[in-house]
Amino acid sequence: MPLFQVLFVVNPRVQPALQRLSDRLLNDPLAVDHIVPALVKFYSDVEQTGASSEFYDKFSIRYHLSIIFKELWASPVHRSHFVDVATSGTGQFVKFVNMLMNDTTYLLDESMVTLKSIRELQDLMDNKTEWARLTADAQQAKQKQLSQEERQCRSYLTLATETVDIFHYMTESIQEPFLIPELADRLAAMLNFNLQQLCGPTCNNLKVRTPEKYGWEPKRLLDQMTGIYLHLGRSPRFAAAIAGDERSYSRELFDDAVARMTRACIKTATEIEQFQELRDKVEQIVVEKRMAEVDYGEIPDEFRDPLMETLMADPVVLPSGVIMDRPIILRHLLNSQTDPFNRQPLTDSQLEPAMELKRRIHEWMRSMRQKNSSGGARN
Repeated sequence: MPLFQVLFVVNPRVQPALQRLSDRLLNDPLAVDHIVPALVKFYSDVEQTGASSEFYDKFSIRYHLSIIFKELWASPVHRSHFVDVATSGTGQFVKFVNMLMNDTTYLLDESMVTLKSIRELQDLMDNKTEWARLTADAQQAKQKQLSQEERQCRSYLTLATETVDIFHYMTESIQEPFLIPELADRLAAMLNFNLQQLCGPTCNNLKVRTPEKYGWEPKRLLDQMTGIYLHLGRSPRFAAAIAGDERSYSRELFDDAVARMTRACIKTATEIEQFQELRDKVEQIVVEKRMAEVDYGEIPDEFRDPLMETLMADPVVLPSGVIMDRPIILRHLLNSQTDPFNRQPLTDSQLEPAMELKRRIHEWMRSMRQKNSSGGARN
């Protein structure tokens, strides 16, 4: 049996009677020195197992790891090792956060989709007239679909709850790795999108009968997610990342979240005030961005990132000769250590700054700002 499975089986959260055995294993000097960095690395490495069932295997393994992490985090000694890994500069913790974010995004998306499907099926079955119009075979098919959706939803929510919980308790003590450019924008967008699902105009679609049957606890999820906002919102970089999300963020969304937290007594008055302060910071950034917005018109092809088609801010040259924006290629490397254009092995140390191109981009941007400014003055 692999070591992580042994640690899971003896975990007191799984089998309370084995508390002493778990303590002996985790407090062994060898475990104290090595278990946290080893499991953090394993969380990323298990993304690819080589088996045909690796996509599903990784979620099962990571569920076991999430239970072990929670037990380790409760120990001050092991918690300090999480901080050590996060601040070591090796990039291993950033890879871990990236995988954690990928999992959370996928699991929450699937959870929301299945909850909405369950709600639709329950509404159909409650509508006696519509239900009676279906043939016996159609009714049986719908019931079978409901059972399948319920199993999937329970599975998705079980792990989604754990992954969000990892974000919640880790960001309280560790912020820096979550705020690097490759991760901060994606994390802010993920939080905004799911906050919109919980508080937005379509949140009623997630209301199902017997939510505890699926492990669906929207108040707990809202508490965890708003807690992550508060932990990372201490940095102005995260406020800027929230403001940069034009798909899901809005002041109205944050206002709705405040109203729901207040009604449900999810946060203290001080925490709600801090959340409102974060909202105000984000709004100020949004307003400043709009005022400073420059119409660059048609961006020259050579200034565009070849993957995202966006204006490059920090162009770098890949060994293949292709030039990309640094944040975009670094984000790619978190998931695949390959050149996206020839699939050859690639690391961030092989990226060479395209200084001349960067200079020309800045000159072009400056000229466009001057053009906009003079045009505005004439108008």
